[in-house]
Amino acid sequence: MATLVIGWLSNQIDLSPKVTNLRIGFVIPRYGSEIIGGAENATRLLAEALVRHQGYKVDILTTTAIEIEAWNNHFPPGDCELNGVRVHRYKVEGQRLPNFYQATKRALNAPKSMSLAESLEVIRLQGPVSPKLNDAISTYNGDLIAFYTYLYHPIVTGVTLTSLPKIFHPTAHNEPMLDLPIFKEVFNSIDALVYHTPSERQIVEDRFAVAQKPAMILGMGYENASQNRDDRSLLPSSIINSKYLLCLGRVDTQKGATLLADLFKEYKTRNPSDLKLVFAGPISILPNPHPDIEVLGSVDEPTKHTLLANMELLISPSPFESFSIVLIEAWAHQKAVMVNRSCGPTTNQARASGGGLSFDSYENFEATLSLLLTNTPLRNQLANNGTQYVAKKYQWPNLTARYNEFLTSVRKGKSALDSLLPNN
Repeated sequence: MATLVIGWLSNQIDLSPKVTNLRIGFVIPRYGSEIIGGAENATRLLAEALVRHQGYKVDILTTTAIEIEAWNNHFPPGDCELNGVRVHRYKVEGQRLPNFYQATKRALNAPKSMSLAESLEVIRLQGPVSPKLNDAISTYNGDLIAFYTYLYHPIVTGVTLTSLPKIFHPTAHNEPMLDLPIFKEVFNSIDALVYHTPSERQIVEDRFAVAQKPAMILGMGYENASQNRDDRSLLPSSIINSKYLLCLGRVDTQKGATLLADLFKEYKTRNPSDLKLVFAGPISILPNPHPDIEVLGSVDEPTKHTLLANMELLISPSPFESFSIVLIEAWAHQKAVMVNRSCGPTTNQARASGGGLSFDSYENFEATLSLLLTNTPLRNQLANNGTQYVAKKYQWPNLTARYNEFLTSVRKGKSALDSLLPNN
C-alpha cells in the first residue's frame, strides 16, 4: 500500500464540527487530567478534541495507575466520563520493582543483544501489567483502536489481541529501549502510524520496515491561551515577586531535570542575581537542593497557566522527546524557550518555529540564557515567532479534521484488505 503522508500545511478540508458514527478506543498505560505533559496528556487532549470537533465516540482503555515509578493503583477500577470521553480503568496486577533499572541494565546498555523472549521480559518488568486491560483490548468492538506510546506492556501485548484497524502513536525518540527485538514485532503488527514530528518518523523508519504503511505527521493541537487563567495569587509566595525560569513536566534525571539543576547552579555562581528556577510536574527524582531552585510537584491547570504566563522563559532540558507540548504551551503564552540540543525533535520544533534557542554545554547554556535575559527585543521576537507558529500549525479543528480523514482512509483500506483474505 502506498504511503500516505499528511503534512502540517492546511488543505481543502471542511473544518466545521462533525457528528460521526465512528468509535475509537485509545490504549494508554495511564490517563487523567492530573497528568501533566507527556504522551498521556497528548492522548487526553486528542481524545477530547475528537469528541468536540469531529463528533467521535472515544473510549480510553487504561489502568488505575497515576504514576509510573511503581504503577500503584490509584483510581478505582471501572468506567467514568471525563470531558465527554468514556474512560475504562483496569487494575494493575503487581507493581514495578524498586530495582527495575538495575534489573534491566542490559536492556539499556546492549538492547540488540537480547533475545525476543528476554526483551519481552523487560517489557513485563517495565509494566504496567493488567490482564483485565488486555481482555478489554481483545473484546473492544469499536471501529478502530489506537495505541499510544511504544514503551509499555499494554501496548506491546495489546497490538496482537485485536483484529480492528490498529493505529500506532509511537512517540518514539532515540533511546536504547527502542532497539529491543520485541519492537520489530510490534511495528510489524500495526496497520498505520501517526507521528508528532518528521524527526520521530525518521527515527522509526531508520529502524523498522514500516515506510510502506499508511502514515501521517499530526503534531498536537492547542486551545487559545487567552482562555486560560492567569492569577498571580496562585504562585508560591517564594516566587511571586521574583523572575524565574520554568521547567514543566516530570522531574526526573531521564527528563533532564538533574542536568538543568546543575547548569543553573553553576550559572548562579557565575552570575549572581535573584533569578530562580522552578520545576513543576510529578516528582520522580529530586535534583540536589539549592536556595534558588523551587520544586513544586504536580500543579493544577490554572496554576500551570499562571506559571507559564509569568515566567521569563521556558527551558526543556530533556534529551528524550518525540514532541514537546510544553513548548507549544509556552509559545501560546507568548514566551521564548530554550531546548537541549541533543534532543532532535525539540530542537527541530524550536528551529521550525523560530521560537527558541538551544544549548549543548554549560558554556552555551550560560551564553544563551544571558543573551535572552538581557536582550528583551530578541526574547520578544522569539516569543512572537512561536506564537504565530502555534496559531498556524496547532489548531485543533484543523488537526482533528486531518486525523479524521486519515482514520477513515485507514479503516477503508483495512476493510478492503480483509475482504481479500480467505473465509471473507
